[in-house]
Amino acid sequence: MPSPLDQLIDDLGRQNPRPVYLVHGDLVVSEPAARRIAEAVAKVAGCEVEERRHPERLSSVLDDLRTFSLFDPAKVILVVDSAVLADRESAAALIDQAEKGLPAPPPDESLSGSGRQAASRLLQALHLFDLKVADGDAGDLLDRLPDWVLAGAKKGGGRKRARTKKQIAKLRQQLAELLEAARSSGLTGWAEGELAQLSEVVHDGLPEGHCLVLAERGVAKDHPVVKALTQQKAVIALASVTATKQGGFEGLDELAAELHRQTGVAITRDGQQELARRTLRQSSDWGDASVRSETTARFAAEYRKLATTAKGGRIDKQLVQDTILDRGEEDVWQILDAIGAGRPREATDRLRRYLAAAEDPMATRLSFFALFAGFCRQLLAVRSMMRVARVPPGEKNYNRFKSRHAPALQQQLSVPGKNPLGGLHPYRLHRAYLAASRLPDAVLSVLPWRVLETEMLLKGESTDPDGALAALVSSLARPV
Repeated sequence: MPSPLDQLIDDLGRQNPRPVYLVHGDLVVSEPAARRIAEAVAKVAGCEVEERRHPERLSSVLDDLRTFSLFDPAKVILVVDSAVLADRESAAALIDQAEKGLPAPPPDESLSGSGRQAASRLLQALHLFDLKVADGDAGDLLDRLPDWVLAGAKKGGGRKRARTKKQIAKLRQQLAELLEAARSSGLTGWAEGELAQLSEVVHDGLPEGHCLVLAERGVAKDHPVVKALTQQKAVIALASVTATKQGGFEGLDELAAELHRQTGVAITRDGQQELARRTLRQSSDWGDASVRSETTARFAAEYRKLATTAKGGRIDKQLVQDTILDRGEEDVWQILDAIGAGRPREATDRLRRYLAAAEDPMATRLSFFALFAGFCRQLLAVRSMMRVARVPPGEKNYNRFKSRHAPALQQQLSVPGKNPLGGLHPYRLHRAYLAASRLPDAVLSVLPWRVLETEMLLKGESTDPDGALAALVSSLARPV
């Protein structure tokens, strides 16, 4: 049975094309799918496909399509990632992209090419909140954006953590300056009537042989224009890769099928899973299962590279392992769990993988060390409280530990200061308790010194800081 995309393309040879087609999903699959539709329409119309990526204005594209030309009796335009039909959640990703064009140029200088693109993304984000960018004070317009939009994108933004209140305040000021520069350069983004123009084109059509094809990361499914296109059977919804609770990924089959179509080389199921494990990374926001868009692009790039070296026309797991650097998702808590459980090889392998995937190795190394040092302090505090409260070691049953031993370990003592274990979640407390139960006094007694020594090595006294960190991890994870 043909796919909806194949069926749509087959139908183009038997009926007049629609004025507008929309394909949405991860750009790795939605962009080539939209291009196939555009090429099929162009073949019927007898013209070439024009491509516009991240256009500053949609009205200029629509005006181009609505006007007959003496030289181009037919015209098909493919627009990639315009965000014109995006929902408000997408505004945060647009702000992240606008940040790349900061700082804005001085008032007497014009925007550069990258600055104009950044400004256009800011204008699109403002439009999603129905803010008229041509009117009013720039600072006031930015103040009307909610903090969560400026905190960082949930889907595909690639941020490791949300911006702080201080960072948000600074970003508002810088974006206001970028907005002023955009106005001075004549940019106004999506005008209020542009969506109305698009809606008019969807309902009333375009001159014969003229067509607009949109490839978008995501759309607001309840948007009136999207609903109208759906009724016209002019919408193709493709996969967006998401992470599962079991540690795998959904949506990979469509991604692999498209890359197979492009390269002519298939990938085995275990090879597909291994490539995903080594390349894909989940959004850093709690509870968000989406996969960062730049990592699906990395998956595609590595697939194409593997396709050139695959023997027998298939990519298998062994080829992936031998060729692709492991830069996939790693959970720091699983590193700590491996340390606590006494699995040194797993702990050091996970640590190596976590550091290899870092965009900023130094910041990532120090961030992990801060978490690891806190874990070491918890080990010492747990061992001390075990002595004071006479808590026996080695209780592996979590429910019994939570009801019998956690209250004793977290009790407030009759000495100045708070119990450092008081606010710790029982599950994390149990993991620290098991690790403290396993380690001998000889190891714990020198642990503060080892942590301080490692910190000094990480901050400039070693030519191999990763090795220094791995040595401390391995020493605590080593079975006793």
